[in-house]
Amino acid sequence: MRIYCLEIKRVLKSRRVIILLAIALLMSMVMAWLPVIFEDINQYDDSGNKVAELNGLSAITYKKSLRQTNNGEVTPEKIKEALIIYQNTVSQYGENSLYSGEFPKDLYMKKVFPVESLLGRLPEAFSNPKTGQAASLMDIDPDKTDNYYEQVEQHLKDIMKMEHKDNPIAQEQALKKFAQVTKPFQFYAGYSRDAFDYIMLYIFLLVILCTAAVTPTFSNEYQTGSDSILRCTKHGRSRLGVVKVFAAVTVFSIAFILCILLHLLISNMAFGPESMKTSMQMLFSVISLPALNLGQLQAVLAIGGLVSLLATISFTLFLSARFKDSISVILSAIVICLLPMFMYSAGSGWLGFILPSGGVGMQNSLLYQLTNFNYLHIGSISIWSPYVIMAAALIEIPLFLFLAVRTYCNHQVD
Repeated sequence: MRIYCLEIKRVLKSRRVIILLAIALLMSMVMAWLPVIFEDINQYDDSGNKVAELNGLSAITYKKSLRQTNNGEVTPEKIKEALIIYQNTVSQYGENSLYSGEFPKDLYMKKVFPVESLLGRLPEAFSNPKTGQAASLMDIDPDKTDNYYEQVEQHLKDIMKMEHKDNPIAQEQALKKFAQVTKPFQFYAGYSRDAFDYIMLYIFLLVILCTAAVTPTFSNEYQTGSDSILRCTKHGRSRLGVVKVFAAVTVFSIAFILCILLHLLISNMAFGPESMKTSMQMLFSVISLPALNLGQLQAVLAIGGLVSLLATISFTLFLSARFKDSISVILSAIVICLLPMFMYSAGSGWLGFILPSGGVGMQNSLLYQLTNFNYLHIGSISIWSPYVIMAAALIEIPLFLFLAVRTYCNHQVD
């Protein structure tokens, strides 16, 4: 235990680690606040004249005041009423006037804006079953919304038939998982979809920073020659190797947890904690499979980010024990961090998801895999991509930690 505590102190006294962790802490606050800054809305009087241009917290507060009447359960009756209001209001000027700027501003803010967020997923639910093209709100018959949730389930069946027409098992699995989603959905105005993009971007940058900080764990001592001295001590091989990897895992796990908690705290307080009760189907795809609200989704992303971080730094520790210079380690580790993004764009399938950093990035990230319908196939078996990402990372953590210690013990001094 004493050696373990001394190793943690050594890690925390490293100038590189201090600088990188300070950057990570600063970025947690900056990136939580950025989507708040970008919130804006204009306030109009009864004559349609702009009274004020609101930004940041004031814009969020004003938007919530206009939309809070729709808070609560998203019942078919509420959707029908909102759709009738939208259609009756917009039909007077035509739907194109909303985009051309010809629609009266004061009327838009009073009638259309309050119901837009409630109706946001409706065009998707009533999209063309053969092409998947979203319907126009003006073309949807309000009476058809009486069976809104049956229509949503039918839309999922249509999408799965289009995307996995040769894999009935994947179709069946998706329907079973969606059946667990609580209905009616919940909606509480406030939280921005952009904020989730910043969460995933921050997790990605946090993984890169921690990876860069962990690279010299073994290789730096190879370069300085201090490793030759340490190997002559009583516990200078296997025990020291174990202590080094677990000290690094401890420091960067705690750093990740503190940084992501600070990021989420700032974000949620700015947009309003009550908005965390919103079903993720109201912010993302209406047929998203997880039975989660936004708060639970944040927790899943944070845990998934931590698991991906541990898998990535475990692999980096293995590289650090394998290579004799820190430059080779950091270049290899950064390539592994970036590789899943490029492989996903190239349609690589399995390989992009089973890499240690497969759950972080942009479109390949855990967030977008949770909202998509990517199933990977082995013969007749179909596995949802988020399960592959998490299972691979959980296997890689002990595997690469073991290989790091073993490689360090077998290292030969030139």
